[in-house]
Amino acid sequence: MGTRRPWLQRQALGLWFLGIAALGFMRWWQKAGSDASAAHGPDVVLWLAGAIAMTAIALVALWRAR
Repeated sequence: MGTRRPWLQRQALGLWFLGIAALGFMRWWQKAGSDASAAHGPDVVLWLAGAIAMTAIALVALWRAR
């Protein structure tokens, strides 16, 4: 049997991706709120899609590390 790693060490990758996703959501909110006409522009949609994808990756990484 191997030694158990500390909680933070096991969850580090998932938490890293979750932080990147949070930054993506903040950037999306900033771009969507700055100009109502640009709320559906391709860059705004890409920020949202990227943040959602990073959240999914983070949740999978956190789930696997538990």
